[in-house]
Amino acid sequence: MKISTRQSIFAGLALILLALAGYWLLVPRTKEVVTFVSQVAPAERVLAVNGRIRPRLQVDIRPALGGELIALPFNVGDRVTRGQILARIDDAPETAAIAEAEASVQTQQATLAQARRDLARFVALGQFATKREVEQRRLTVLEGERELSRRRASVVRVRELRDRRVLRAPFGGVILERPVDPGQTVGLESVIYRLADLSSPEVNLEVDEIYAAEIRPGMEAMVSLPGRTRHLRAIVAHVEPRVDPATGARDVRLSLVDAAVDVPSGLTVTVNLVMEKRDRAISVPRSAVIQSSSGAKVRIVGTDDVVIEREIGFVDWPAEKVIVTSGIRAGERILANPESAAPGEEVRVAK
Repeated sequence: MKISTRQSIFAGLALILLALAGYWLLVPRTKEVVTFVSQVAPAERVLAVNGRIRPRLQVDIRPALGGELIALPFNVGDRVTRGQILARIDDAPETAAIAEAEASVQTQQATLAQARRDLARFVALGQFATKREVEQRRLTVLEGERELSRRRASVVRVRELRDRRVLRAPFGGVILERPVDPGQTVGLESVIYRLADLSSPEVNLEVDEIYAAEIRPGMEAMVSLPGRTRHLRAIVAHVEPRVDPATGARDVRLSLVDAAVDVPSGLTVTVNLVMEKRDRAISVPRSAVIQSSSGAKVRIVGTDDVVIEREIGFVDWPAEKVIVTSGIRAGERILANPESAAPGEEVRVAK
C-alpha cells in the first residue's frame, strides 16, 4: 500500500506535536510567585482592642430617708436638667413635725412678748421697783429669747428633713434605669434612678497587662462605631495602675475628641490605639514572616531571580503588619507567601 504525501505530512506534524507536548511536560518550568517591594515609609504600631462606651458621669440616685414614693415623673430615656426634681418620698411625718414646731415657735413668741412687757413695766416703775425684780424680769426675757431661737432652729431642722424627701438631679443627663415604681416603699439602699451624662462619653478598655505597660496618657486612638463609616478620634485619659488579678488586664479610659457625639452607653466599639509612630520604617505583612525557634526570616527574590532566605529583626506586635528593624533593605522583592518557593529555587515574578 502506498502512503500519500499528504498523509506523510500529517504524520510528521503529529510527531512534532507529540514531541513538543512531551518536552513541555518533562522539561522543568520556572515557578511564578507573587512578591511585594519593600519600601521606606511612615509607619504606626497599632493595638486593636474592643471597648465599651461609658458616660463621663454616672450616678445612682438613692434616697436619704426611706418611705413611700409618691412622685416618680421620669422614665428610662428621659432627659433631665441639673436641680430638677426627680422623685418625692412621702413627707407626712416631717410635715406634721413642722406644723408642731411652728406652733411651738408661735407660743414662745407670745411668752417672750409678755416677758418683754413685764420688763418694760418694771423698768418704768423706776425707784418703786427693786433692782432684783428688774433683773429677774430681764433674765426671763433673755431665757425666752434663747428658747425662741432653739425652737426656730428646730423648725429649720425639720424642714431640712422634709427637703431630703425630695430627690433632685445633681447634673443634667439621661435616665438609664428606673428600678422602682410609684407607691413602692424604698430604703436607703434603694436605687431610684441611674442617671448619666452622655454629652461627652468616654471609652473603657480592658488591655492585657503585657501590652498595657506601654500605654501612656495622651496617646492617640481611633474609635470605630458599629454601622458607621466615620471614625472618632480619642486620646488616652487614664491608665489604671492596678492589674486585675482575675483577668490579668488593666483598665484604660479614652476621652473622645470629637464633640457632640450621640452614642448609647454600653455600646461595643473597636479601638485602634496608636502605640508608636515612625517617620521612616519598613513594614511587611506578618504572613510574609517565617517564625521558628531559630528566629524570624523572610524569603527574597534576588537579582538573579533565585530565592534566598534571610534573617530579620522586627517589632513583634499583634497586628497584620510588623515593623522590620533589620535584615531588609528598601527595594527588595519579598515573597508574599514564603511557602510558594524554597530557597535556591529560580522563580518568575508575577506581573
